[in-house]
Amino acid sequence: MPIWFTFEAALCCTLLSITAALYRFREIRRVQLPPGPQPLPILGNVHQVPADYQERTFTQWSKTYGQIIYARFFRTPVLILGSLNIARDFLDKRSNKYSGRPRCVMLREMIGWDPDIVFLDYGDQWRKQRKWMQGSLQNKDHLAAWRSVERRETFVLLSCLVTSPDDFVRHIRRYTAAVLMDIIYGHTVLSEDDKLVLTIEEAMKGSVESGAAGATLVDFFPFLKHVPTWMPGAGFKRNALAVRSKVQQAINETFDMAQENIMAGISRSSIVSTLLEESSRKGTLVEDIPDIKGAAGGVYGGECPHDTTAVLTTFFLAMTLHPEVLEKAQKEIDEVVGMDCLPDFSDRPRLPYVDCVLKELYRWNVPAPLGIPHCVTEDDEYLGYQIRKGTTVVPNIWYRIQNTELYADPQEFRPERFLSMSESDMELSDPSNYIFGFGRRICPGRQFADASIWLALSNLIATMNVSKARDSAGNEIAPTPAFITGITSQPKLFVCCIKPRAERAKDLIAHGAAAFA
Repeated sequence: MPIWFTFEAALCCTLLSITAALYRFREIRRVQLPPGPQPLPILGNVHQVPADYQERTFTQWSKTYGQIIYARFFRTPVLILGSLNIARDFLDKRSNKYSGRPRCVMLREMIGWDPDIVFLDYGDQWRKQRKWMQGSLQNKDHLAAWRSVERRETFVLLSCLVTSPDDFVRHIRRYTAAVLMDIIYGHTVLSEDDKLVLTIEEAMKGSVESGAAGATLVDFFPFLKHVPTWMPGAGFKRNALAVRSKVQQAINETFDMAQENIMAGISRSSIVSTLLEESSRKGTLVEDIPDIKGAAGGVYGGECPHDTTAVLTTFFLAMTLHPEVLEKAQKEIDEVVGMDCLPDFSDRPRLPYVDCVLKELYRWNVPAPLGIPHCVTEDDEYLGYQIRKGTTVVPNIWYRIQNTELYADPQEFRPERFLSMSESDMELSDPSNYIFGFGRRICPGRQFADASIWLALSNLIATMNVSKARDSAGNEIAPTPAFITGITSQPKLFVCCIKPRAERAKDLIAHGAAAFA
């Protein structure tokens, strides 16, 4: 081949590359992006977002720029969605393009939640686990079989509150963990110091403290995960390695326990036991084990379990501040269910005000203000706006609960707001229609979680009085309705006074607990 040909070919390729790059740059400049705050070079809009209460900043942006906001965090394009209709347009109606997850370098690749269905990218592995979860958590026979677990643990919760009411937050966490450990792994939690629960909670705590999904520095600059642990500033990596060992311990110990019980012939029906038996029958056990671990971990560590703890803790805060709501709900239960028994699942349709209390709890302190981010899997166009593949999509659920067009005086705790709503208004306003996620990523256990919360809530209302605590001088301590937001929104620490309504209530609790002993 002549040398001149090689030189001219190289020169031509170089010129063509430069021309293509310039054309691409001009095309990008011409692309119509949604409105948003002005970014800085390199940083983008990171400097405008606080470490806490990001949902409030995004809500202010929505008031300034509209319901579809474009921002850039370092190199990552981000789409922030305001109204419910807009979120549904993107995440429900176009779920084929908006069901991915951001890469989540910290949580998936460094800490070790890679096989967890919550963080899996949209693809065959996710579909496989999702199918399993829907088959378990949305199966009517399974849901009916788990009712006894929910009843048993509700009575344990009530009994604990009678014995040590000041530890109500710890009792709520135990309730949530006990229900999940039973249905996922077939393990009965006998104490608040249960070894497996403590192992999982330690792993979850370390994961949460490492940063929100897709929002740490290493998520924006993945090459940082390769820095040596001895380097200054590599504390994030040393911490990730420590948390990773806890995560692996939690995933493996719970799974091994369930598997050993099956082999010993002492297992109870659970999600893991069912999946192991099905895989053994199909001859795919070895290849399915990592996905079974990931699916099980996703149920325990996903959004819905945190919802349960957040909602029930918020219940005590709301009732402390609004005793008139508790009295009205107690009156409804007394009139409909009676005072000689406690509410059960079949009573729910006959207790509309109690249902409104639950809806208002969902709304007043939405458990996950920003949900879990989605990711665009292919280029799209919406109302003339160009949405690029790889864009992170954040549904600002907190914006919707603050919408005065939907909820008058949104800061007020007012269950009555739902009683007089028309069916069409309820479709837009019922928080249970959006707090569990959207589209193909909607929480598969939402019906189960909602039912568990309702049963605990209705029984708490039926048996307990909640009022302001008093200091040593006898003065009432009025808690502030303030919340700590992160992956979930939890009430800030507060105190209240919890007592059984009467001796009859204590007898009902003792009788119910004895039935499951």
